[in-house]
Amino acid sequence: MTGDVGAPRAIEQRVRIHGLDVHVSVRPGPGDATPLLLLMGVGGNSEMWHPVRDMIGATRTTVSFDVPGTGRSATPPIPLHLGLIATIATRVLDLAGVERADVMGVSWGGLLAQHLAIVHRRRVRRVVLANTHYGLGGIPASPKALATLMSVRRFRDSQAFTEALASFGGTADGRSIPEALRGHVAARLACPPTARGYLFQMLSISTWSSLPFLPLLRRPTLMLAGGADPAVPAVNARIMNALVPDSELVVVPDGGHLMLFERADELVPVVERFLGPDTRNPHG
Repeated sequence: MTGDVGAPRAIEQRVRIHGLDVHVSVRPGPGDATPLLLLMGVGGNSEMWHPVRDMIGATRTTVSFDVPGTGRSATPPIPLHLGLIATIATRVLDLAGVERADVMGVSWGGLLAQHLAIVHRRRVRRVVLANTHYGLGGIPASPKALATLMSVRRFRDSQAFTEALASFGGTADGRSIPEALRGHVAARLACPPTARGYLFQMLSISTWSSLPFLPLLRRPTLMLAGGADPAVPAVNARIMNALVPDSELVVVPDGGHLMLFERADELVPVVERFLGPDTRNPHG
């Protein structure tokens, strides 16, 4: 798929990292702002950042990759621990020539972002966590939303995704795909995860929790939570906000699980304000 007219073209390549073929996407941006590493939710691929990436990419370089088992990356023979996937992320930054990045993760990608900011803190300047939680011990999804999250059907046909919208809350009514989500959905259907890759990604966080370590997340952190998100209830973000020393919480009262994409016009400016018009200052 392509982005908006005038958006910089991404440099797409498949590279070998820790014996795995990983698809990496780098979209060069103008100026000298700190690059932004984008970490998609479970089963997702780098193209699914539409339209968020088009908007943020107008001011800074963005880097993304398909987690092994998703998108255009190969499926690993065994499940990968979240720590290994975080190491892959740092290698992606190395290949992109990025020493230090801001990191934005949505849903599952938010857990990966937390791990990066805690374990690889020198590679991270600021963190944005959207519709995410802290892993094992978190407040669970509603039964309907959990059933949707456990299935790969929404990655394989548009009708299944349309039905899934009703489980994810927010303004989507589950009867049609909102215009704002059409590019996101097209990318989702174009490169679905393998069933095994999706399962492996879910297993990567099955015993992982950042809860005891959140006080060690000593990077400025913005948390975006949807008050109408049944997949990741907003109370998770409230708990995280209380434990992360330098954190800011924005709750969108009627926001659902896909609010970052469905309401990009409203939320991307919030993210950009938080990231600031910085330059690549190692002390920033």
